[in-house]
Amino acid sequence: MAEKETENKQENSGRKLTKDEVERKKRFEELSAELTGKGYKIKNLTITPGMANVLGTAIGFGAASPFFLIYLLTGSDHNNDNSFAVFLVFFVLFLVSIVVHELLHGTGWGLFAENHFKSIAFGVVWSALMPYCTCKVALKKGQYIVGLLLPCIVLGIIPSVIACIIGNFMLLCYGGFMTICAGGDLLVFVLILKAKLKGDVLLLDHPTDVGLVAFVRE
Repeated sequence: MAEKETENKQENSGRKLTKDEVERKKRFEELSAELTGKGYKIKNLTITPGMANVLGTAIGFGAASPFFLIYLLTGSDHNNDNSFAVFLVFFVLFLVSIVVHELLHGTGWGLFAENHFKSIAFGVVWSALMPYCTCKVALKKGQYIVGLLLPCIVLGIIPSVIACIIGNFMLLCYGGFMTICAGGDLLVFVLILKAKLKGDVLLLDHPTDVGLVAFVRE
């Protein structure tokens, strides 16, 4: 029993893995063995949760800030309805959008995955009350990036652009918040770019850590 308990813990943190994480870890190890047998080399693109929170938030704020600056510089109409009802709608929409964010990840990755949406898994990290989406199979770099950035584009960038055009501050706040919420996704995108992956590249979510693993065959 003690040995099994040890196997179900992360090496770097000692955190006990959930049942889903154990299953994803097993599939990950099987796929890694299969791909390395085909000549792929593994490149780890993970980051610690603490650094992910700090850097992801910073990148999210950095991505959202230009839209607020444009809104101010263009002299957009600030006479928006700021009633309690509007703020309540905004709050409810924000909560719903957290779930939609993960559904968009699943939609983007599911379109390209071999078994489509059967290859997508959703869940909730109950300790943080946060939903998540992960792809069980490796995807080509472009395919992975589409699913990675889809929530940021649909929920963050597009509403922010529209808000600047029509001069709606509440819509800008919504787009800005959703862009900040996508900071972790933007951080992963930066990790992919920084790795300068070339050749035949497949990307796969890490089963337990923040980030992903690249399989590269030049």
